[in-house]
Amino acid sequence: MKITYLEYAKMIDASSLKLDTSYDDYHALVAACKKYSFGCVFIWPAYYPEICEALKGTVTEFGTSLSFPSGQEATETKVHQARLFTSLGAEQVDMVMNVGWLKSKKYDMVKADIAAIRAATKYTSLKVIIEAMLLTDEEIVKACEIVADCGADYVKSGTGFSAEPTTLHHIAVMKNTVGNRCKIKAAGGVKTLDLLVKMHAMGVTRFGIGYKNAIAISEEAMLMKDGIEIPEIRIEDYL
Repeated sequence: MKITYLEYAKMIDASSLKLDTSYDDYHALVAACKKYSFGCVFIWPAYYPEICEALKGTVTEFGTSLSFPSGQEATETKVHQARLFTSLGAEQVDMVMNVGWLKSKKYDMVKADIAAIRAATKYTSLKVIIEAMLLTDEEIVKACEIVADCGADYVKSGTGFSAEPTTLHHIAVMKNTVGNRCKIKAAGGVKTLDLLVKMHAMGVTRFGIGYKNAIAISEEAMLMKDGIEIPEIRIEDYL
C-alpha cells in the first residue's frame, strides 16, 4: 500500500516545545507549516494568539496542550486551560494524563480527570498522553482502557520529554488494547520516515514531531513521487 505526500502531511503534528523555544522557532514553525502542509501545529501557550492568526488560510490546524508536560496540575486548572484555549479556536487538544495517579492505581481519579476535560472539549478532538515509556505493559493497557472509556478521540504515546522514545512495542500494546475504540497518536522519538511508516502500518494516524525533524522527514517523503510505501506489519510480532 502507498499513501500520497498530502496524506502523509495531514498526519503530522509539528511542534516547537523545547524549554528555550523562541520567536525564531515560532517563525520557523509557521513557515514550515505553510511549506509542508502539516496537519496541525503545537507550541507553548504564550504564542497561541499569534500562531492562531498566522495559520489562517492554511491547511494546518491549531493545536493546544493541557498540563503539558507533567499532567500533574489540578483538574480545575486543566479545565480552565481547555476552555480558554478552545475559545481561541483550538481544533486539537492534547492533555497529559496524571501518570502518578495511574501508577498509584487511583483509577477513579484518572478517569474523573480525563472525563472533566472531555466535557470541556466536546466540540474538539481530544488526545490523552499516557507517557507509555514510563509504564509497564499492564499499565499501558489500563491507561488505554481508561482513555477509551472516557470517550477521547486519541490515545497518545508520549510528550517527548521522557528520556526513552516511543517504540513499536508501545504502539503494538496500545493498538492491541484499543482496537478501533479510539485512534492512536505517536510522539516522542519519531525521527525517521522508516519508523513513521512502520507505526502507520500498525494503526497510528497522527504523529507528534519536533518541527526540525518533521522538516527532514518531509523532505525525504517529498522525493517519493510515486507515493510513500507502507509496509505490511503484524502487530503480534511486536507484543
